[in-house]
Amino acid sequence: MKIKLLATGQAPDYYTFSGSTATAHYEGQSDSFDFSTLQEGDVFQGVDSSLPVPAIRNAEVVGGELRVTLCQQVGPGHWLESGWIDSASYDPDAITVSQDTSKAFSGTAWAKTRAGKVEA
Repeated sequence: MKIKLLATGQAPDYYTFSGSTATAHYEGQSDSFDFSTLQEGDVFQGVDSSLPVPAIRNAEVVGGELRVTLCQQVGPGHWLESGWIDSASYDPDAITVSQDTSKAFSGTAWAKTRAGKVEA
């Protein structure tokens, strides 16, 4: 499974992965999403979740590869989405989205990980 994270104002704390299942974790709760039934050309959007934050933006199979777009919560700053990465390479303690340092802002940039708010 390939994943991409978007910088958003609300998101799960972190994700875990097993096969074609993504599990979103938020404040001691979790919700799992099984994408094993998706076929080439199918698009999965706007998923309902038991979590109070958006967890999955979309999922699709492209060229036989499952691609899932997720969210990472960020604070002040200008942020860019991550590129596509293999879910096995995802580090729940790291900032996966990137900061656009070419644009000025006030405040301290941070993103949320399994470890909590991490300054960028």
